[in-house]
Amino acid sequence: MMKLPKNIDKISLFTANEIGPYPPNGFFPFHEAEMGNGDYYGLYWEFGKENDEPVICEMIHDEGSIRPRFSSLDKFLEWNSLYEENDFEYPDEEIEDDNFLYAHLNKGNECLRQNNIEEAIKYYQLGTQSFGEVSENWFKLASQQKRLGDELSFQKSLIHAIISNWAIEIPSQNALRMLKNLKPVEELKDHPLIKKREHLSFSFGGQKVNDEYVVLNEMIEELYQIGEDNAGFLMEQNYALMMYWETSSFQERYNFDLTDWKKKFAVKTKHRLITELS
Repeated sequence: MMKLPKNIDKISLFTANEIGPYPPNGFFPFHEAEMGNGDYYGLYWEFGKENDEPVICEMIHDEGSIRPRFSSLDKFLEWNSLYEENDFEYPDEEIEDDNFLYAHLNKGNECLRQNNIEEAIKYYQLGTQSFGEVSENWFKLASQQKRLGDELSFQKSLIHAIISNWAIEIPSQNALRMLKNLKPVEELKDHPLIKKREHLSFSFGGQKVNDEYVVLNEMIEELYQIGEDNAGFLMEQNYALMMYWETSSFQERYNFDLTDWKKKFAVKTKHRLITELS
């Protein structure tokens, strides 16, 4: 159901893959440039962008994260040829990938250093368009929109900064603090994240009881109810990821069964894709 890149025959996909919550759904690893210690590259489709060609993410096993690395398989293959020529060591030379997230992010940061806020916003927006699941980029965009007094755009971007892919990075406490301190605009005052924001702390692990999971569950259900399915999928996956790192006794206390969640989540996401294609 996903759109495959045109050079898919140039890589060898894993024949078996553990999907969700880590690595996240939409990540399909391949063997080229595999590190051999659980770190490898993979195709990755964002929720809602299954009809676009995937970006390439790197799985960082020790950190329990994935990292967007290349805008396309072609860009990865260009880099991989240098990697192989360099005796399978990371090459010093960087591949130009000007239309991808981090190129836009870096340009936006440079504009900000020059106090060119409007230009910085333009590049941060391009970054979110090229890859929309990284919290940092959305937070930087929100911060500059706030400086210009664009309150509606600021609050929309801040929502994206929180409803991002936590397998890439957990939203910062600065983003959470800004969320808690905002005065909701009329259009967003009933958004599930806005309504639940006072109960969020992003403090997970090491606790016997943490009812933030209850709040997250309520918010996820409300996202589905108002038709924000992709946001709901992201947050449900984030919920499962945080639960994944908890102890088995904690999971039992909150009625979380990983195998059961995987089955139900797979049905839910596939149903959405089938509905869109029909």
